[in-house]
Amino acid sequence: MQIVFRTTTQITTDEWESYALAFMQVFEKEYTIDFFQNKYQLTVDKDAYHVFLKEDDSIVGACTVIPFIYDIERKTIRCGLAVDVFILPEYRTDPMALYRMYKILKKELIQKEIAIVIAVPNEMAYPYWKNVVKWKDIGFLNYYALPLNAGNVTRKLKAILNPLSYTYTRMMLFLSQFIVSTERKSKIKINRNNKIIEKQRYTDEHHQLRMGNSFASYRIVNEEGINTCYLIDFYNIRKACKDATSLYKAIKTILFTEDVDLIVFVGKLKFFQLLLLKVPFRFEPKHLYLMTDILIPEKLNTTLLNEFRNWDFGLFNYDVR
Repeated sequence: MQIVFRTTTQITTDEWESYALAFMQVFEKEYTIDFFQNKYQLTVDKDAYHVFLKEDDSIVGACTVIPFIYDIERKTIRCGLAVDVFILPEYRTDPMALYRMYKILKKELIQKEIAIVIAVPNEMAYPYWKNVVKWKDIGFLNYYALPLNAGNVTRKLKAILNPLSYTYTRMMLFLSQFIVSTERKSKIKINRNNKIIEKQRYTDEHHQLRMGNSFASYRIVNEEGINTCYLIDFYNIRKACKDATSLYKAIKTILFTEDVDLIVFVGKLKFFQLLLLKVPFRFEPKHLYLMTDILIPEKLNTTLLNEFRNWDFGLFNYDVR
């Protein structure tokens, strides 16, 4: 087997076909080559960076990093988001294969002046990245939820729980309109100045709301019979940060315009609010670990990066399509 580096524009037609097939085998999701090309080229570099594990002419493993611009202590820093990491099951006999793949990719990323790689690995992959590749733990992404139809969510006592959640939601919504609370501005956040970020993050499946000085975006997904609204983002446009007012307006709009059972936000809420309830760790559908790998330490304040409270990070940052 061999390991090769490619930018998105360097990938051949045969490699695209092999990649799409391998991706489908691992993730059980079928996407077109056009989908992948759009996903990986709609970036600040008009490219993404890939390393492939190949057996003869077939791709049997891959790791991709998509470039982003982050504002870190008011400095513009080039970051990479690691996504779509896999090795076909029959080629996982070498435990160091992924380590070697990432090592080659890392050298190329440094040449591209990517100062830090950010990732949210799943629970199965997390121990490998932590113990073998030696990525740094930053913290857990929290889940917050508002059950609009609690009986539909729990699949129990619908006749009782749905009316109770209906009453609770509207009571909290009424009280929330009087709350004035704004988050402390984060020292690390994605740079929104490049308009390509909006095109990159939002597809036809995403809804975007402009409500006076407030903005919100969300996506509705049927999760095993539960109509779930993922609140991707919300913020006060004038203040350029999240606040109770923008959250209130977003949830009010969703509540009265969409047929959903549950509203979910993933990330950190650093201001007082009444609408979203923090989901206990043991009830999270899957644990989300924010991890980093600093590639160019002289450009970064590592102490700052290691403190999760300095980050503004959620579904908008890593909601890959």
